[in-house]
This record gives sequence, C-alpha cells and structure tokens, in this order.
Amino acid sequence: MQIQTDQGLLSESEWQELLAEATNMLVRASAKVVATCLDNTPAFLAIDAAAQNLGLVHVPLPVFFTPEQMQHALQSAGVDTLMVTATVASNWQQAPRTDFSLLGEDLACISLASQPCDVPKGTSKITFTSGTTAQPKGVCLSTASMLSVAKSLAVATESMQLSRHLNALPFAVLLENIAGVMAPAQIAATLITLPLAQLGWRGASGFDVAIFHAAVMKYEPNSMVLLPQMLRAWCGYLAQTQQQVPSCLRLVAVGGAPVGKMLIQQAHQLGLPAFEGYGLSEGSSVQTLNLPSASCAGSVGKPLPHAKVRIAKDGEIEVSGSL
Repeated sequence: MQIQTDQGLLSESEWQELLAEATNMLVRASAKVVATCLDNTPAFLAIDAAAQNLGLVHVPLPVFFTPEQMQHALQSAGVDTLMVTATVASNWQQAPRTDFSLLGEDLACISLASQPCDVPKGTSKITFTSGTTAQPKGVCLSTASMLSVAKSLAVATESMQLSRHLNALPFAVLLENIAGVMAPAQIAATLITLPLAQLGWRGASGFDVAIFHAAVMKYEPNSMVLLPQMLRAWCGYLAQTQQQVPSCLRLVAVGGAPVGKMLIQQAHQLGLPAFEGYGLSEGSSVQTLNLPSASCAGSVGKPLPHAKVRIAKDGEIEVSGSL
C-alpha cells in the first residue's frame, strides 16, 4: 500500500519512519486503549497500524462528536491514551500531555485517568455509532473479523483493477476504515489521503461539492466510498455544470444510509459508476454490494464472499460471517 498526500507520494522509507515514530510514542505512553480524533492524514494511518502491531485497542473518534459524545466514548471504552492535534489538545488542559510531530503534523499525546473497560478477548478496534438518534454505542471488533471483510471486498472487486482509492470519508468512519484502507491494502493499492477540507468537508454536515469534484479531477482515483447525500450533491453539480468525471473512475460505492433507485439511475446517466451496498458495524461493515457485473438499482447487492445472509420467517434479515 502506498500513500499519496497533497504533498506527493510517501516513500516506503518515509512510511516506515512514520510508523516507527507512532509506535515509539504509544510504547512511551504505556498505552493499552488509545483513541484518536484526527483529520484524514498519514498520522492516523500510522497510529492505527502501530496500535494493531502492538496488540492495542484503537478507538477512532469522529472530529464532529460533541464534547458530551466524546466524553461518553472515552469513558465507556476505558481509553487511557488520547492522540489529537495540538490545537484540540487544549480541551484537556488538566491532563498530562506530551507534544510530538508526525510527518510535520503537530500532535499531542494525552494521558487520561479512566477506569479500565472489559472488552471481548481479541478486540482490536472499537468503532462508535454516529450518535444521531441516541448516545453513540461502541462496537468491539477483532482484526480477524475486519480482515475477513477487507479480503472479501478485494476478491469481489479484483477484476476492476482498483489501484487508486480516494479516502473521501473520515477515517473514523468504519466504512472508510475497512473499504478505504484495509481492502486497498490487500491489493497494494495507493491511498489518496487528503485533509477533509480539501475534499469539501465543512464540519459534520457541510459539503462543498465543487471543491470535491475538483479534487477528484486532480487526483484521478479508480474508487471511493460516499454517503448518499454526497452522491446526491455530486449528481446535482454534474447535471447543473455539465461536467464529466474522469474515465479512470470505476467504482463509487455508496452506503451508510438507503440510497434509492432513482439516485443510482441518475448517477449512471451522468457517467458515475455508483453502486449501493449494505453493512453494519456489528459485522465489521460491508456485507453486500452491487457491482458492475451484478447490479440491481434499488437493491443493496449480493452478499460478499465472507457473508452469509438469510431472511427469517418474520422478514428479518439475518447476517453472519464476520461478527
């Protein structure tokens, strides 16, 4: 896996140095459960990889969580180490803090006095739900369960030759973690990793689609993952401006909420290879996905190789395979 930033392509030696620095910081902090609240930069990827290599529990937290949601997540997951940008660190003024830098990004490692939390054996990551309808809930995931989904995605999309993936969603979102980092790593693809502002993100709900489209045209990805509202905005922008998308774009996977048949059809008419999928945090994200070779607009596609899906007598959808 290679990483392309707004500053250019990271060399293997730069990545290994970055990984070593993140590892040393976690070791020095005596971390057991480390939370991150970071932008989409190589620093997140290095800390995530270092935590996995060290056998720690990583808790990625969205930058758009409210202070109350953040505190709830930190306490309920038993986080003892928090890594944030130096500017955000001021929110924890009373806590012991060590400043450090990863690839020119000023960060802070904060020690938290929290009560340990009993988690299932083998827990590697705790992903929190969005908290839009209730208090965010942490889902405990093992490396094996996440890898099974990542490998499944790599197998299902192998013929599409997706060698350049644009990280269009925050890394704290499990869908991007799995489909946008772990799956591309299975095929040694290049991650196009940019600060979210350079992709048009404006806080939790703002989205400047013109900035996003310009980034897609500039970096020419083969694949990306979008939320339905992002696809809807992009379709509206393309229809209004009569602009095209790069011919190298082969897969725009859409999930996180129902997409709808009409939006998928509109996207295809505009030349956007958009395909809906379905997943759930408890199953390490993606379970089913439409693909160009097997697509039915209005559905969420066929089960991926790892997933077993059946319909109960009462109509409930039951999923197994990566829980």
